[in-house]
Amino acid sequence: MKITEETMRQQQAGSSSGNTETSPADLPPVHQPTEKEKLKAMSPRDKAWYIWTYYKFHIFGALLLVVALYIVGSSIYRTTFDTAFHCMYLNSRGESDINSEPIEKDFAEWMQFGKKELVVTETAFVSFGEKATEYSYAMMAKITALVMAHDLDVMIGDTTSTDHYASIGGFENLETFLPPDVLALVQARLYYAKDENGKEYACAIDLSGTEFAEGSNLSQDTPLLGLVAGSQRTDHSIALIRYIFDPSVTK
Repeated sequence: MKITEETMRQQQAGSSSGNTETSPADLPPVHQPTEKEKLKAMSPRDKAWYIWTYYKFHIFGALLLVVALYIVGSSIYRTTFDTAFHCMYLNSRGESDINSEPIEKDFAEWMQFGKKELVVTETAFVSFGEKATEYSYAMMAKITALVMAHDLDVMIGDTTSTDHYASIGGFENLETFLPPDVLALVQARLYYAKDENGKEYACAIDLSGTEFAEGSNLSQDTPLLGLVAGSQRTDHSIALIRYIFDPSVTK
């Protein structure tokens, strides 16, 4: 039999047409589910686990960004205000139950502070000496910074905290500092403690039984109000004393 070139071409063509094997390149692409499709097919519990496992760093990053933006935004926003009054409540047993409205709202309205004037109140529980905790040291450092910046006006504390700050000259001597008419309102309520030289002076006013103490939910055994030495807003601090004790003041 004579094999011609045409015969060989026909045989090769037949062999090729009979080959049913397909290369990977000829296969249709395998569908890869999207993240949305994956989550849609999961139960709520599996969905939560999946998101937490694969996206927790993204979540943390987003939360940190939100917090950073809030801090920056709040700082910028507060620069448009002036602090009109700053009060620190110390060592009230029901620290979280203190009602700041008598100062932040009632006193502020009586003083007719403007919309751009801030009335700031803070609460803290501090211990001293061997009983001092890391939190106490942090709060004492904060109070010191506020005093050094002349940005703290009054402290309302217990006898322990009042004695401590009186001993380092933290309060004004009310017998020489208050105007005579205001001093007359609180003369019987003056609280004495020793200064840095061991000399007693009138460093605070006993708020026990006052409408202000009850309205503020103060729970110190003896709530004492002291005017912080070096404050730039002493006129507002004196006004608070008048607001609390002057019976002619309409509240």
